[in-house]
Amino acid sequence: MQKIPLQLAKPEMVLAKPVTRENGMVLIAAGTVLTAGLITKLDNMGVELLVVEGETLEMGGGCSEEVLAKKRERLDHLFRKFTDDKYMQQVKQVISDYYARQCALAAAAQAAREEGQ
Repeated sequence: MQKIPLQLAKPEMVLAKPVTRENGMVLIAAGTVLTAGLITKLDNMGVELLVVEGETLEMGGGCSEEVLAKKRERLDHLFRKFTDDKYMQQVKQVISDYYARQCALAAAAQAAREEGQ
């Protein structure tokens, strides 16, 4: 499951959590398959985020060294107050390694799609 901005929602995605109003009233139930019309209605209602089923979206902007460098730069910023904490630096390294693996998997999947065409 992943939380995404409405702008990234696509038809055929399935809601993992219900879409609710601020008062808790359910607008659309979990398990609903999104359609183009439903996405437009959600936009008109001011809904900004959805929780959908599935794996994390591919790294925004594609999978390039530049994207990976930006993600690592962001990690440096987030962990800037923990430079002397070896455990927090280990956490940072795990996250950085995760980004690199996701990038490699996305590149392999893209290559497989291109090979299959």
